[in-house]
Amino acid sequence: MKITPIDNQFNLFFVEDILPLQLLDEIKKEDLWQYSWEDQRMQSGWKRRKLLPKTGSPLSTIDNYYNNILTNIEEIANITFEYKHCWSSFWMDYEGFTCSIHEDGAERQYNPLMAMQIYLLDSNVDLGTVFYLDKEGNQVRYTFPYIRNTGYLMLNCPGQWHGMTRIVPTNHVRLSSYTYFGKFNHK
Repeated sequence: MKITPIDNQFNLFFVEDILPLQLLDEIKKEDLWQYSWEDQRMQSGWKRRKLLPKTGSPLSTIDNYYNNILTNIEEIANITFEYKHCWSSFWMDYEGFTCSIHEDGAERQYNPLMAMQIYLLDSNVDLGTVFYLDKEGNQVRYTFPYIRNTGYLMLNCPGQWHGMTRIVPTNHVRLSSYTYFGKFNHK
């Protein structure tokens, strides 16, 4: 596992090699279209399915894995989580999906929450999330490539503008875990 700050603000990190390759290979074999699913809250109408992992499926083991490495994440990011538990949503974005530039957390008035998005399948490298220095998207802060077993860890704070403005093409799926860590404190 490697977690690297992308700049000296220490509120956005590049995450690599966080999950075991065997688990990722098992996910690749899954028929994701057969999973039960629901709309993600506040994303109704998006070309995204929030998958509901079946007991015993590879996706159902990811939260346990992340919870077992919480201490490592705290040490690397130099934070302490208020609650020693995280939980994930599994997003399957399909043909036509796009996401405009936005901030997370405005409705919570920026309670200090940490979140992590990890890409779980191989697909078009250009389908990663892009972070910007402004809400208009005039200045790119960092582009995260869509590469299996990579992603980002971010502090949901003012100015954390991001989006995925490319459109997912035909015959592509963008599968990711989006993990919520809850409140934290800087060490």
